[in-house]
Amino acid sequence: MRAIVVREGGGPEVLRLEETPDAQPGKGKVLVRLDAAAVNHFDLTQRQAPAAVGASTPYTPGVDGAGTRADTGERVIVTGARGTYAELIAAPLENVWPIPDSLDSAHAAALGVAYKTAWASLADGELRSGDTLLVQAGSSGTGQAAIDIGRYLGATVYATASESKHERLRDLGAEPLAYDDERIDRLGAAVVFDPVGGAAFERSLAALAPSGRLVTPGAVDSPIVSLGLWPLIEKRARIIGTGAASVTKEDFELLIELAAKGELTPVIDRELPLAEAAEAHRAIEGRAVFGKIVLRP
Repeated sequence: MRAIVVREGGGPEVLRLEETPDAQPGKGKVLVRLDAAAVNHFDLTQRQAPAAVGASTPYTPGVDGAGTRADTGERVIVTGARGTYAELIAAPLENVWPIPDSLDSAHAAALGVAYKTAWASLADGELRSGDTLLVQAGSSGTGQAAIDIGRYLGATVYATASESKHERLRDLGAEPLAYDDERIDRLGAAVVFDPVGGAAFERSLAALAPSGRLVTPGAVDSPIVSLGLWPLIEKRARIIGTGAASVTKEDFELLIELAAKGELTPVIDRELPLAEAAEAHRAIEGRAVFGKIVLRP
């Protein structure tokens, strides 16, 4: 089979297409022939420093994909199983989910980590209908998912992004803001979704209403943040660390159902051949992406 193989950490150039032995399912695993693999920011972090996230080289990246079970012909999502940048994957059965024909492979693959992360974050933030939600980095995969889920839950959504992406944010139903927009301090958000960290974090805190919740599933900018404690204390605000691991089987089945009905819609920025995985990583690092990039084996 063809697969992307990383033999050492480094830049996008370490993503190389190779011929490898076909994946073989052992006990508790199923063989899936992949039609699509979503690119996540985790894949970039893993590529840069494999050992830092528990990967040993050589390895095949990717944790989200969609395709067909080799044994039954059933269409499925694979999520949370490493090795989706390939034509075949032997995935643990618990990481494989059936999907209806109304959900195509590209959108199914894009539903995995991004939507699970956004769903867990907004659940932990106790977002309710009528609340104001601020999404930092609204054009990212998880940011777009948070906008989508926030609107489904009935929130009024604001989102930050560079000015060139503001019209697309409006198309998603979010009011766009520059990262340094003065309105952020007066927003009074019940929930702020911040996957960025770094300099954005203090502005996220400023955006909160009294008793507001700042939920953070990661730090694509920097995990080192600076903030004043007085606003946190005065607002009786909470900072909540979160992530996709808390999503239950029932939660993910609901996400699949909502996507199949068109009530949630992952945004696909572009589809690229598997051989162009390095180009996908360069585009994400260059912040030239809105939503998800999907690789086609």
